[in-house]
Amino acid sequence: MRILLLGCEGLLGTTMRATAAADPRVTSMVALGHGEIDITDREQVRRAVREVRPDACVNTAALMPADLCDQEAERAYAVNTLGPRWVSQSCAEVGAVPVYISTDFVFDGQGTRAYRPDDLPRPVQTYGITKLAGEHETRLGSDRHLIARTACLFGPPPVSPTARASFVDRVAAAAAAGNDLKIVDNVVMSPTFTGDLATTVLDLLHHGADSGVYHVVNQGSTSWYRLCVAVLERLGIDAQVTPVEEQFTTTAPRPHHTPLAGELPEFARRIRRPWEAALDEYLGVRRAG
Repeated sequence: MRILLLGCEGLLGTTMRATAAADPRVTSMVALGHGEIDITDREQVRRAVREVRPDACVNTAALMPADLCDQEAERAYAVNTLGPRWVSQSCAEVGAVPVYISTDFVFDGQGTRAYRPDDLPRPVQTYGITKLAGEHETRLGSDRHLIARTACLFGPPPVSPTARASFVDRVAAAAAAGNDLKIVDNVVMSPTFTGDLATTVLDLLHHGADSGVYHVVNQGSTSWYRLCVAVLERLGIDAQVTPVEEQFTTTAPRPHHTPLAGELPEFARRIRRPWEAALDEYLGVRRAG
């Protein structure tokens, strides 16, 4: 496979780049960061896709977090919606598969069960709205496409100094520094290891998976508070962690219950493990590093 990777310096992009580079199924890869390509610029995207002529273009570029998207709605639309439009249309011109990374924030979180790919999206903030629109643009731009919804990513720190580390690393660093933590306990989601997500994306491409939406998350769900406690227990960090029932540190509304579920092909085995097992692996690598 020839891969064009966009957003290679972010949290997922950093892992995606390393995973693809080590995968013998990937015969060549061109990885571009924000300084090398502006995905909101149609001609830049078209030129890059034409020059590389990849089998697939994996777009991990996104504007987040949700608060920033509410504050800069036009920029969020440009990055999260227009960018995927240009990627998908450009891929269709050369016969490549656009891969769009989406989010659990396309749902309103008002349900009581895990969301499946065919459930009706209903985003409640600019981030979710623009990401859902990016899904639509990906479908409209190319008949052949993959949309991977995921959530609460944790993994090796991003290469870009301006990109945020994962929640797992942020709470570990804050607790290790002696800070008491107040963590939301009324928001439930599906924590996902970037290594498992990256491997699954390559699996889907290698096996020629059907076009459509896939929920690519580790199994199980938890709250941010319980995830924080699990991290600190595994790292042996003694800190005061207080669960709170309000989102006092955010301005954009959050969906409260967005576990993701859905059938993946049999070959996508790695992502099926529980999030706890994936967390154990990542924290083991983190300690060793």
